[in-house]
Amino acid sequence: MVKSPTKTEATLNLRRITAEVAARHGMLVMPDDPAMLLVTMNEVVLEQVIGSIEARTEEMVAGIGAGLRSAQHEALGSVEREARKAGIAVREEIQKDIDGGRLHARELIVELNRAYSRSAVRRWVAVGVIAASGLLVLGVGLGVLLARVLK
Repeated sequence: MVKSPTKTEATLNLRRITAEVAARHGMLVMPDDPAMLLVTMNEVVLEQVIGSIEARTEEMVAGIGAGLRSAQHEALGSVEREARKAGIAVREEIQKDIDGGRLHARELIVELNRAYSRSAVRRWVAVGVIAASGLLVLGVGLGVLLARVLK
Protein backbone atom coordinates (compact mmCIF):
# COMPACT_ATOMS: atom_id res chain seq x y z
CA MET A 1 0.00 0.00 0.00
CA VAL A 2 1.41 3.39 -1.05
CA LYS A 3 1.14 6.10 1.55
CA SER A 4 0.51 9.44 -0.07
CA PRO A 5 1.16 12.78 1.60
CA THR A 6 -2.49 13.65 1.08
CA LYS A 7 -3.71 10.57 3.02
CA THR A 8 -4.37 12.59 6.14
CA GLU A 9 -6.45 14.96 4.07
CA ALA A 10 -8.32 12.16 2.28
CA THR A 11 -9.04 9.89 5.27
CA LEU A 12 -12.53 8.56 4.93
CA ASN A 13 -15.14 9.61 7.43
CA LEU A 14 -17.11 6.39 7.84
CA ARG A 15 -19.86 8.12 9.81
CA ARG A 16 -20.41 10.57 7.00
CA ILE A 17 -20.50 7.72 4.45
CA THR A 18 -23.09 5.78 6.47
CA ALA A 19 -25.17 8.94 6.92
CA GLU A 20 -25.02 9.70 3.18
CA VAL A 21 -26.04 6.11 2.25
CA ALA A 22 -28.94 6.31 4.72
CA ALA A 23 -30.04 9.70 3.35
CA ARG A 24 -29.84 8.70 -0.32
CA HIS A 25 -30.92 5.09 -0.22
CA GLY A 26 -32.82 4.80 3.05
CA MET A 27 -30.58 1.94 4.25
CA LEU A 28 -28.61 1.82 7.44
CA VAL A 29 -25.02 0.64 6.90
CA MET A 30 -23.02 -0.09 10.03
CA PRO A 31 -19.22 0.36 10.28
CA ASP A 32 -18.81 -3.44 10.57
CA ASP A 33 -21.04 -4.08 7.53
CA PRO A 34 -19.37 -6.05 4.63
CA ALA A 35 -20.21 -3.11 2.32
CA MET A 36 -17.68 -1.05 4.28
CA LEU A 37 -15.05 -3.54 3.13
CA LEU A 38 -15.63 -2.32 -0.42
CA VAL A 39 -15.33 1.28 0.76
CA THR A 40 -11.98 0.51 2.39
CA MET A 41 -10.80 -1.37 -0.69
CA ASN A 42 -11.79 1.59 -2.89
CA GLU A 43 -9.88 3.91 -0.55
CA VAL A 44 -6.72 1.78 -0.83
CA VAL A 45 -7.02 1.55 -4.63
CA LEU A 46 -7.54 5.32 -4.89
CA GLU A 47 -4.52 5.97 -2.66
CA GLN A 48 -2.38 3.76 -4.91
CA VAL A 49 -3.67 5.38 -8.08
CA ILE A 50 -3.21 8.87 -6.66
CA GLY A 51 0.30 7.92 -5.50
CA SER A 52 1.10 6.63 -8.99
CA ILE A 53 -0.31 9.78 -10.58
CA GLU A 54 1.70 11.94 -8.17
CA ALA A 55 4.90 10.03 -8.99
CA ARG A 56 4.28 10.33 -12.74
CA THR A 57 3.43 14.00 -12.32
CA GLU A 58 6.67 14.59 -10.41
CA GLU A 59 8.60 12.77 -13.16
CA MET A 60 6.89 14.88 -15.80
CA VAL A 61 7.59 18.09 -13.88
CA ALA A 62 11.23 17.04 -13.49
CA GLY A 63 11.41 16.25 -17.21
CA ILE A 64 9.82 19.56 -18.09
CA GLY A 65 12.25 21.34 -15.75
CA ALA A 66 15.21 19.58 -17.37
CA GLY A 67 13.81 20.41 -20.81
CA LEU A 68 13.41 24.05 -19.84
CA ARG A 69 16.95 24.19 -18.46
CA SER A 70 18.23 22.58 -21.65
CA ALA A 71 16.24 25.00 -23.81
CA GLN A 72 17.46 27.91 -21.70
CA HIS A 73 21.06 26.72 -22.02
CA GLU A 74 20.61 26.31 -25.77
CA ALA A 75 19.03 29.77 -26.06
CA LEU A 76 21.84 31.34 -24.05
CA GLY A 77 24.38 29.63 -26.29
CA SER A 78 22.57 30.89 -29.37
CA VAL A 79 22.38 34.43 -27.98
CA GLU A 80 26.07 34.27 -27.10
CA ARG A 81 26.99 33.11 -30.62
CA GLU A 82 24.91 35.86 -32.20
CA ALA A 83 26.40 38.46 -29.85
CA ARG A 84 29.89 37.31 -30.81
CA LYS A 85 28.99 37.52 -34.51
CA ALA A 86 27.60 41.02 -34.00
CA GLY A 87 30.72 42.02 -32.04
CA ILE A 88 32.97 40.70 -34.79
CA ALA A 89 30.94 42.54 -37.43
CA VAL A 90 31.13 45.79 -35.44
CA ARG A 91 34.86 45.31 -34.90
CA GLU A 92 35.37 44.75 -38.65
CA GLU A 93 33.38 47.89 -39.50
CA ILE A 94 35.38 49.93 -36.98
CA GLN A 95 38.62 48.54 -38.45
CA LYS A 96 37.44 49.52 -41.94
CA ASP A 97 36.67 53.03 -40.69
CA ILE A 98 40.09 53.24 -39.01
CA ASP A 99 41.84 52.05 -42.18
CA GLY A 100 39.84 54.55 -44.25
CA GLY A 101 40.79 57.31 -41.80
CA ARG A 102 44.46 56.31 -42.02
CA LEU A 103 44.36 56.42 -45.79
CA HIS A 104 42.70 59.82 -45.77
CA ALA A 105 45.20 61.14 -43.20
CA ARG A 106 48.08 59.80 -45.29
CA GLU A 107 46.70 61.55 -48.38
CA LEU A 108 46.38 64.81 -46.44
CA ILE A 109 49.97 64.53 -45.18
CA VAL A 110 51.26 63.91 -48.70
CA GLU A 111 49.27 66.90 -49.99
CA LEU A 112 50.55 69.12 -47.16
CA ASN A 113 54.13 68.00 -47.85
CA ARG A 114 53.73 68.91 -51.51
CA ALA A 115 52.27 72.30 -50.65
CA TYR A 116 54.97 72.96 -48.08
CA SER A 117 57.78 71.84 -50.37
CA ARG A 118 56.48 74.13 -53.21
CA SER A 119 56.26 77.00 -50.75
CA ALA A 120 59.71 76.21 -49.38
CA VAL A 121 61.18 76.09 -52.88
CA ARG A 122 59.62 79.46 -53.68
CA ARG A 123 60.98 80.93 -50.46
CA TRP A 124 64.49 79.65 -51.15
CA VAL A 125 64.32 80.92 -54.71
CA ALA A 126 63.23 84.33 -53.39
CA VAL A 127 66.01 84.30 -50.77
CA GLY A 128 68.50 83.28 -53.49
CA VAL A 129 67.34 86.08 -55.82
CA ILE A 130 67.53 88.63 -53.01
CA ALA A 131 70.97 87.40 -51.93
CA ALA A 132 72.19 87.45 -55.54
CA SER A 133 70.78 90.96 -55.96
CA GLY A 134 72.49 92.01 -52.74
CA LEU A 135 75.78 90.54 -53.87
CA LEU A 136 75.39 92.21 -57.25
CA VAL A 137 74.75 95.59 -55.62
CA LEU A 138 77.64 95.02 -53.20
CA GLY A 139 79.95 94.02 -56.07
CA VAL A 140 78.92 97.07 -58.13
CA GLY A 141 79.31 99.30 -55.08
CA LEU A 142 82.75 97.93 -54.29
CA GLY A 143 83.70 98.20 -57.94
CA VAL A 144 82.69 101.90 -58.02
CA LEU A 145 84.43 102.56 -54.73
CA LEU A 146 87.63 100.87 -55.92
CA ALA A 147 87.48 102.74 -59.20
CA ARG A 148 87.37 106.07 -57.33
CA VAL A 149 90.07 105.13 -54.94
CA LEU A 150 92.40 103.89 -57.64
CA LYS A 151 91.95 106.81 -59.90
